[in-house]
Amino acid sequence: MAKLTKQEKFQAKIGIEMDHLKARLIELRAKANEVKLEAKVEYDKTLDTLEKTQADLKTRLEEWTKTGQELAGDMKKTIKRSVKDLKKSIKDAYKSLT
Repeated sequence: MAKLTKQEKFQAKIGIEMDHLKARLIELRAKANEVKLEAKVEYDKTLDTLEKTQADLKTRLEEWTKTGQELAGDMKKTIKRSVKDLKKSIKDAYKSLT
């Protein structure tokens, strides 16, 4: 069995985190459907933004993966920071719904 490179391990880890974030967003969308209409409009705007951010981040990661280039240190830091920020935003949105 071939040993994974650092980049492959990093990409796998981020991919798993992105799948978890997507699942949380789906859960949040379901919870948002339970709130009153006035609040729902605001939650929907927030969730739309979070979902777009998640999709954009996934697209960027896929593009870097397709190029086959080693992710430079700055790129890795940017991706990690973006995932961390998205996690926090999802957590905050989840708290406001529960």
